[in-house]
Amino acid sequence: MKINAIIAKNFQGLRHAGLSLSSRIALIAGDNGAGKSSLRDAIAMALSGLPSRVAKKKDFGQLVMEGQKGASVSVEFDDGRVATLKLPDGKVVFAGGGALEDSESFRAALPFALNPAAFAAADPDARRSALFALTGCGVDERGVEQRLLERGVEQRYIDAVLPVVGAGFPAAEADAKRRATEARGAWKGVTGEVYGDKKAEDWSVDAVEVPDAEIQRAKSAAQAVQDEIGQCQQSLGELRARKQQQDDRQRQAAKLTELAAMLPRIRNKLKQDQLDLANVRDQVESITAGPVRRVGLVHDLARALNVSLTMAIPFGDMNAEQRGHLKAAGQVLDQYSAEHGSLADDGIPPSAQDLARLPDLQHSLDMMSRAVANDERDLKIAEDAEAQLKALSDGAAAPVSEHEVSQLAERINSLQDSHKQLAADLARLLEKHREAAEAVQRTKQAALHHADVQAWSAVTSAMAPDGIPAEILAEALRPVNDRLFELSQMAGWSRVQISREMDISADGRLYGLLSESEQWRADCVIALALSIMSGLRIVLLDRFDVLSMAGRGQLLDLLEGLDDQIDTALVFGALKAAPESDEIVQAIWIQDGEVAGQDLAKAA
Repeated sequence: MKINAIIAKNFQGLRHAGLSLSSRIALIAGDNGAGKSSLRDAIAMALSGLPSRVAKKKDFGQLVMEGQKGASVSVEFDDGRVATLKLPDGKVVFAGGGALEDSESFRAALPFALNPAAFAAADPDARRSALFALTGCGVDERGVEQRLLERGVEQRYIDAVLPVVGAGFPAAEADAKRRATEARGAWKGVTGEVYGDKKAEDWSVDAVEVPDAEIQRAKSAAQAVQDEIGQCQQSLGELRARKQQQDDRQRQAAKLTELAAMLPRIRNKLKQDQLDLANVRDQVESITAGPVRRVGLVHDLARALNVSLTMAIPFGDMNAEQRGHLKAAGQVLDQYSAEHGSLADDGIPPSAQDLARLPDLQHSLDMMSRAVANDERDLKIAEDAEAQLKALSDGAAAPVSEHEVSQLAERINSLQDSHKQLAADLARLLEKHREAAEAVQRTKQAALHHADVQAWSAVTSAMAPDGIPAEILAEALRPVNDRLFELSQMAGWSRVQISREMDISADGRLYGLLSESEQWRADCVIALALSIMSGLRIVLLDRFDVLSMAGRGQLLDLLEGLDDQIDTALVFGALKAAPESDEIVQAIWIQDGEVAGQDLAKAA
């Protein structure tokens, strides 16, 4: 990819620089502060779109030459594309085709081809990512699975992460890291402690195991008391029922006794009320029946007795016995008269006086009838009460005392207190048993979560840039290191290598131990290798003046030898005088922010 022309206006220290490149290699020189680095920054920013010397877009205005409103940079390629940068907005527009970042390898190599020192300055992960993209190392799921198995990762974890591996190692690393974090959280949720590798190794919950036999004995004891409580409660219920029946029977007996005690009085009253009723009835009948002679043996005897008394011996002629009989006969007739009326009235029509008192007699008859009926009712009640009282006495069960009831109730209360204690003891045993079971379960769960943490941490490490990607990259580093060796050998410089740990060395010496010029040469070799292998074929080499005269010659010879691999090599450096161009290297002198000329005398 050859650059034909570069035009920069008002960019940092460049007022106006118009370069028409006639050769693959351009040596852009000038005194310190002449604008060389400004030109390099302008080209790099136009090709990458990344800011130089400022970090934020709002500061792009500081890249515009003081006193100017805007700046512009244009880079023209031999394929007709033109990259144009406008400031202060910082927007890069490619006309005539796509940008330089069309492929992943271009994007990986471009920052380091434009700024060779950036590779060594990058962290190992950034170097690894760039080389991974550059070498095009694909993700082979079967290969990743095998590598994970070799690392001791269980198949279930492998099966979980492989689908994500297809999206790339960074995604797989992030997923595994998330799962490890979740497993740590789950471990904390089980244990209530912050996870730690050492702590989790033998973490367990202490708990005293309760034998099943002890729990069963406690259950049996509590059940036995409960059964006895049930039996006592049943007995208490029966006892209270009997006591209630007994109390009811006693109350009923007292009432029946009271009724039965009235039986003689009721009988006497009934007998008297019956006599009174018969007397009043006879009086009513005698008045209402008319002059009808009384019929019946009682009446005949009364009449005969009355005649006998009339015809008796004179009282003075009687002896004592006769007088006694006479007196008794008179008494009988008096009783007859009291019940049936005087014999003198027998067959005699009622008098006016009798008819006058008939309503009173009939009223008395009604009252006496009701009295007799009430007496008969009361008699029936009293007789029934007497019979019921006898039945109650015959069917009475054994008496129940209040002491028996209270004693059984106290026994139940005592049993309930005992059962409450036994139940509490059983509950404590069951709680201990549950805690022991939970302790075992928590210990198992914690161990499982710990295993998850360890497994997912191992997967995270495997998916990390220095894990399986590094292993794959290490296998793919051979062509990179071969290219670095080839370029180092072409230049006659120390052999540059990149280890699988992403360490840079020259002839075995680590980059940090190299001198400034040795580091520059290592940066140059790496930038050339990345540019060539990516197909970018462009390189910007700033500060070549750090090299000795011999080193500068070696650099130009190296670039000349890469005529079929590098299309454009722009070399920047401070010189005291302008060099001259030749058929291989085009010399460009920058002075006071402008291009002073393209064909200048060779530097002394």
